[in-house]
Amino acid sequence: MTSSPPVKPRMARIGLRKTLLALVGIVVAGMSSAQRGRADDWPGPQVANVSSANGRHFVRIVPGYSLGDTVGFAGSEKGPYARAEFYTLKGDRSYKLVSDVKLQNPIAPVESIVSNQGYLLTFDNWHNEGYGKVVVIYGPDGELVAAHTLEELYPPERLRGMPQSVSSRWWRCAPHGFSDPGAQTKVYVFEHSGGTFVFDLTTGEYQHQDGEAECREASGAISTTSFSSGK
Repeated sequence: MTSSPPVKPRMARIGLRKTLLALVGIVVAGMSSAQRGRADDWPGPQVANVSSANGRHFVRIVPGYSLGDTVGFAGSEKGPYARAEFYTLKGDRSYKLVSDVKLQNPIAPVESIVSNQGYLLTFDNWHNEGYGKVVVIYGPDGELVAAHTLEELYPPERLRGMPQSVSSRWWRCAPHGFSDPGAQTKVYVFEHSGGTFVFDLTTGEYQHQDGEAECREASGAISTTSFSSGK
């Protein structure tokens, strides 16, 4: 009797991706028709290449497959987290790999932005928007500058009134971008209560400004239906 050949890492990742989607399907299938409107549709995570506006830096984000570290799947398989390869433009117009670092995301970020100086800021977690490290900043060499959770950004009473779904807490709205387009040291993002957060890429510090802006659904690699927490 011959033993089966070992499963290659790529095949294992493909198998896990199918498992991820199957698990989401099981959750949705088990709901009543009234609850299905609260479900989420999360396509499988993909490799993402995020470039700076000046073209001097880009970051290649490779999804992880540690489903067991996401909210709602505690008993599932754990594995490598997402990784990011930081590249910078050389004098001969080729790109040099600066660093290859582990990200704070068990699967992948939802959205990312790279500054002209090479800083990377990521928003949220695949299948778990609003849980875990929702805003993470990395320096041009991949070093961790800061990582923030919603519990740090909001007082408890605001968290209780936040729109939610079966997988996520929908704190973030469109648009986001650089509040200082020339220097590109600060990133703003609108949030569900109408206000704005501004994050300093160099220090990791943030400020919040209250407001009354209408929340526009944030873009990203997801298609979702969110619902009010019942506030």
